[in-house]
Amino acid sequence: MKQNLSQIQYEQLAREQFCNRLKEIPFVSDIEVLLEKKNAPLGDFKAKVYLEDSDEPLLFVIEVRSNGEKRFVNHFMEIVMRQDDKTHYIFMAPYISEQSARAMKEEKCSYMDLSGNCYILTKRFLLYVSGQDNKFITHREKKNYLSKSSSAASAIIRTMLNEPERKWQVKTLAQESNTALGTVSNVKSFLLARDWIDKSTTEFRLQNIRELFYTWAKDYHQKEARKLQFYSLDTVPEIEQSAAEWSKTHDNGAILGGFSAAARYAPTVRYQKAEIYVEPQFVQEFVKDLELQPVNTGGNVVITIPHDETPCMYAKPVHDTLVTSPAQTVIDLLGDAGRGEEAAEAILRREYPERTEDERRTEKGN
Repeated sequence: MKQNLSQIQYEQLAREQFCNRLKEIPFVSDIEVLLEKKNAPLGDFKAKVYLEDSDEPLLFVIEVRSNGEKRFVNHFMEIVMRQDDKTHYIFMAPYISEQSARAMKEEKCSYMDLSGNCYILTKRFLLYVSGQDNKFITHREKKNYLSKSSSAASAIIRTMLNEPERKWQVKTLAQESNTALGTVSNVKSFLLARDWIDKSTTEFRLQNIRELFYTWAKDYHQKEARKLQFYSLDTVPEIEQSAAEWSKTHDNGAILGGFSAAARYAPTVRYQKAEIYVEPQFVQEFVKDLELQPVNTGGNVVITIPHDETPCMYAKPVHDTLVTSPAQTVIDLLGDAGRGEEAAEAILRREYPERTEDERRTEKGN
C-alpha cells in the first residue's frame, strides 16, 4: 500500500486498526469512537473502551500522523507528559521505527502502527504486539548522510557541531561548510525528520545532539578505518609530545585522536596507546622519524589514516597539542568497545550540554 493517502484516509485506517486490535482483548465489551474534534493539543479522534467488569470506560485520545518521524514522536511525548493520567494517549502512524518505539516504551507512552504493531499501557492492561509485517511502503533515504562516504553531509554536520549553539540559515551554512545549497537543504530535512534540529521561521540549530552522535557513530563505524599498529620504546606521553612537535613542521599532518584527544578535553579514563591521525602522504616519514616498529598486536601507537578530509576538520590546539575536534573525538570513542563510551560522555557533557525543555520553550516564546 502506498503512503500517498490523505489525512482523512489515514484517520479512517487508524480507527479501524485501533478497534480491531482492542477487540482482541477478551474482556473488552464495546468500543465507541468519537469523531468530534475539539481545540486540544492532541487528538484526531477519541474512543471509549468499555470493559465487562466496569461501568466506567477507558478514554483514549489518538493522534494520527501520516509518518512516524522522530520529531512528531518527540512532540507527542512532550505533550503527553503534561497531561493527566485519566486519559490514555496513543500515537499512530503507518510505520514507527524501532528507535521511536523504544523511546516511547521507555517513557511509557502508547503507540500503534497501521499494521497492528503496538504498545498500549493502561491501568487495566498492557497490549504489546510486535513483528507484524509492515503493510506500508516506508520511505527510504536515497542517501545515508551519516556514512563515511557522505563527505559533503559530514562537513555540514561538523560545521554545525563546531558551533552547537549557533542558529543557521541554509545560505550561511553552505558558505561556511563550502557545500552546495541543495545539499545543505537535503541535510537539513534529514536532521529535521529525526528531531536533531530546532527550526524556527528562518533559522535552525542543533538539538538532541547526544542522540545524533550515538546514531552517527553506529553508522560511521560500520566501515572499518585504516588503522596501523606500531611499537615505540617511548612512553605514551613522550610519543604524543613527539607527534605534536613533528606535526608543527609537517603542515599539521599528525593530529592526536581517540583517547589521546579525549585526555586533553576531559580526562576521565586511563589509556595505554597513543592514537594519532596521520595524513596518508606523511605516514612513512612519520613512522621513520618517530622510530616506530610495525606490529600485529601489543603496540602502543595506533595510526589512523583518514578516509577523507572530514575527520580532521576543526582540529584544534589544546595545551599546545593539535587534537581532533570534539565531534570527531566523540565519534571515535563511541566506536571503542572498551571505555570509549565513558570518555565520550565526559566530552558530551562538557562540549555539548543539552538545553532543557523549559529553555527551549522560553526561546521559542521570545
